[in-house]
This record gives sequence, C-alpha cells and structure tokens, in this order.
Amino acid sequence: MKKTLLMALLVPTILLMNCFESAAWGQIGHSTIAQVAQNHLTPKAQKALNEYLDGLPLAIIASDADIYRGQWTVDLGFIPTNPEAARVSFVKDFDFSTPLNISPWSHSITVDMDFNCYPTDNLDGAYINNAAYYIDKLATQLKENAKNMDPYERYKAIAIIVHLMGDMHCPMHIVYLPDNVVKGHYYVEWKGKKRDMHVMWDGTIFDAYYDWSFLDMAYLVDTATPKQIKKITEGDVYDYAESSARDSWPVVSAYSDGDVLPKTYATDIRPVMFNQLRNGGYRLAAIFNEIFK
Repeated sequence: MKKTLLMALLVPTILLMNCFESAAWGQIGHSTIAQVAQNHLTPKAQKALNEYLDGLPLAIIASDADIYRGQWTVDLGFIPTNPEAARVSFVKDFDFSTPLNISPWSHSITVDMDFNCYPTDNLDGAYINNAAYYIDKLATQLKENAKNMDPYERYKAIAIIVHLMGDMHCPMHIVYLPDNVVKGHYYVEWKGKKRDMHVMWDGTIFDAYYDWSFLDMAYLVDTATPKQIKKITEGDVYDYAESSARDSWPVVSAYSDGDVLPKTYATDIRPVMFNQLRNGGYRLAAIFNEIFK
C-alpha cells in the first residue's frame, strides 16, 4: 500500500480518535495494549506489520475499528446470523471523509458461568457477541493469504484484530450467560456523581488515574518475565477469552445498580486493570507472531 493512500485513510481517524470515548478502555487503553504487543513481536512479525502498515505502529491504529466498525464488519464478510439482533448497518458505499460510529458489532465476548467461550457467533440459534470468533477468522485469513490480499482489506483485518483483542480484555465488555447482556450497563455513584459503570471502564477510569500517555501505561504494565509471558499466551484466542472473563469476574461482580463506589475505586481495581492491559498486549503479540511466523 502506498503511504499516501494509507495516510489519507488514517489522518481522519487519528484526528477523531478522541471522539470515541465509548470504545472499550478508551483510546489510551487500546493504545497501551497495542504498544505492549509491539514490544513483544518477533522480528518476522515486526517486519510484516511494518510493511503492511507502512511503518505505522500498532498503537496508532488501535482505535480505528471503532470508528469504521459497522462497515468493516460487512466488508470482511462477517455478517452475523441475526443481523437485526447484532444491529449491524449495511452501507455499500462508504465515505471515509465521514466516519461512522455505527451500532455495536461483536466487540464483546460471551462466556457461560464456567467461563467457556465457544467458537461461534450463534449459540443455540441465537446471535452472541464473540470478538474471539472474529479475531480467529481474521487471523486465519491473514495467515493463509496476507501477501495476496488487497492492501486495504489487509489493513482492516490487522486493525480489527488489534482493536478486538483490546475489547475482549475489558471487564465491562464481557457477556456472562445466561443473562446474555454485557455487564456494567447500570448506574453507580462515584465521587458524588451518578455514572454508568460501563462508560467508566470505557475511558473515564483512565481520566481518574493520572495524566499518562499510552507509552507511560505500557511501561508500567509490561512487567512479566519471559516465563510468565509464555504461560499467559498458552492456547488459542478462545483460551484467551476464557482467561480474560475469569480474571475480570472479581470487578464485574463486585457492584450492581445503585451502589456507591468507594472514592478509592480507581486504585482498588488497578491490579485487575493492569493485568488485563498487560495480558491483552502479550496475547495480541502472540496472535501476530503466529500469523507471520
């Protein structure tokens, strides 16, 4: 892909990223996970991504999939079994000068109460949110045919994998059956204000921490030893989803609608938050290292 074309597509994205605070983790969280991944790519994976992204780091494209998610889902052929339930908009002629924040697609994962994640977006005839399924399918496409893919389609596949790996490590983007709803869509009181718990994890939490960049955050969370990283990245993307759901449960289940959060909530959840950001980064690197080995 020629750099002029890629930059023409990405500049509007970069300028508008701050508008999408509803994305899981927010811009800083997604870029943190992407930066951790960048730190752990193999030379082969680094070379391939450098070529396919015209030298752009993963952190720069980490939130692109939220801006263009509706159209990209359709473009890449992943039309859910029940489009109406998934609320995917079908837009044939997409104008990149007008970014669309189309209704949600599978940017969550669904597990049962034993934390099992299934390799499908259709469970017992019903549509389920499953970012792991999309990552799996896109990774397979890239592994089998990356060199021959249309440059822009290849870029989209890479960008979606980066973003969805971040989504599925955000505690409030996990659906626990049998409720079949994303947790966190309820209101709590924190520091004297009524807040949507889901929205808090989708960016507000980072504002409550410090004025840190994604580079600062990546430095703070990227602390695992090679032995620990090997264990964290064992298995496939569905194992990653199950581990994420299991590790997220303590914060997901701690509060409910109407609760008053302690003023120290932002620091109370730091261990889980840092763990999820770190693990998401290591696993994202593992996905790309496998694709481009």
